Amino acid sequence: MTGSSARFAPGVLIGGALLPIATTLFLAGIAPRFVWDIRLGDRPILAFSIGMAIASIAFLGWALRLANAHTQGARAGRALALIFAVGLIARIVLIPSTPILEDDFYRYQWDGAVTAAGQNPFSHPPARFVSAPGVDRLLASVGLAPTPPPKGYEALARAGRETLLRVNNPHIATIYPPLAQLGFAAGHLLTPWQLTGWKIVILAAEMLTFGMLLGALRAGHLPLAWSAFYWWHPLALKEFANSAHMDALLLPFLAGALWMLIAGRTRLMALFMAGAGAVKFWPLLIVPTLLRRSRAAIVIGIIVGLLALLMVLPQLLSASADSGLNRYAADWQRNALVFPGLVAAFGLVTNDPAALARLLVAAIVIGWVAWAWRRDHAEPLDRVRAASTAILLLILLGPTGYPWYALWLMPFAVVQPRLPVLVLLASAPAYYLDFWFQVRANPADWTWIAPLLSAGSAWLALAAEAGWRRPA
Repeated sequence: MTGSSARFAPGVLIGGALLPIATTLFLAGIAPRFVWDIRLGDRPILAFSIGMAIASIAFLGWALRLANAHTQGARAGRALALIFAVGLIARIVLIPSTPILEDDFYRYQWDGAVTAAGQNPFSHPPARFVSAPGVDRLLASVGLAPTPPPKGYEALARAGRETLLRVNNPHIATIYPPLAQLGFAAGHLLTPWQLTGWKIVILAAEMLTFGMLLGALRAGHLPLAWSAFYWWHPLALKEFANSAHMDALLLPFLAGALWMLIAGRTRLMALFMAGAGAVKFWPLLIVPTLLRRSRAAIVIGIIVGLLALLMVLPQLLSASADSGLNRYAADWQRNALVFPGLVAAFGLVTNDPAALARLLVAAIVIGWVAWAWRRDHAEPLDRVRAASTAILLLILLGPTGYPWYALWLMPFAVVQPRLPVLVLLASAPAYYLDFWFQVRANPADWTWIAPLLSAGSAWLALAAEAGWRRPA
């Protein structure tokens, strides 16, 4: 899928603008029915899931059309102004909206308050700071007992009590690295204990991502209209502008790394990847796919790892048995298609099948990365493809398949709109159906449907792409 930055299809672009507008109106209209006090079974989960499915599939069809459009059209500047204005207005409209089927932001608010107060967010799980029947029962279920707030946290615990009561998995200390904590703290300083400040931080991160992607497109002489693949995508509007997921902080670093990669500025690319690794750990896995095979690349890779290690050192030094990092690595599993099958198979030969399954997934991803590095791709876009394939494998094989994980691929989809990536971004919202099945009779009988719909089509698209490329 190629083109030039001067070639646009005006009708395609203008028609596409209706999709983010309709998505925004849909999200803003249905969000009030997802406030905290409404029981899960009384929320319009099925209507929301169907609406997101329609929006995402329609956007996939439009994106494929735009990616292959070569008709001469309006000036790039006018098209870009339309793309930016529509996406920005949509995000501003969604700032006051209630996050739909999401509560992770309560953890961000508490972490941000702790960090802004000069305390260590990695030292204590939130359950240490609040006592309530529900929290106490949760602690008892994992063999823990309520304890008084640590000295110096009393005032913070009183001010944040309502937030603390809504933090999910409060018995686990935070998983989010120090660089993310700075973003949480900025949100708290803007509007203490309110979501608005954090959403403003996310908007700033998204605008930075958009600018970085434009730089990457210009450097690669690619159509600037492809920026709409991210800026108008229904999943980005829902998970970032509405639900305020912290993964928005990761995308500027990934987008900046791709810009520097395409521009041939390897050292700056390495700095961006070190920053990405300090927001989420997994980007360190794909660094070799972005580097040419040479001794210098090995040195750069080591430097990236050391820089990221330095930035996450406070978290590593505070790690304990109840830290989010340890618990996530050991036993987190949700909305996975392949992983449960691996666990079931390994259960026939070992007493800890989940650990063996995680090792196999890690081996496959690392093996792909090593193979791609040995191939020594000369063209930057070939390295982009290798990196995005590694991310696809990580998401599709891993134990967790949240829809916001698919957004990790957004920068890659913009500079190289591959079918498997676009399909995963379109099918990921099927995850929301799982909430609807949770309030049906015998919910355990339906746990396979959402993962199948989320990941199955992406596997098919990946297989189809491999078949198309093999003859060449």
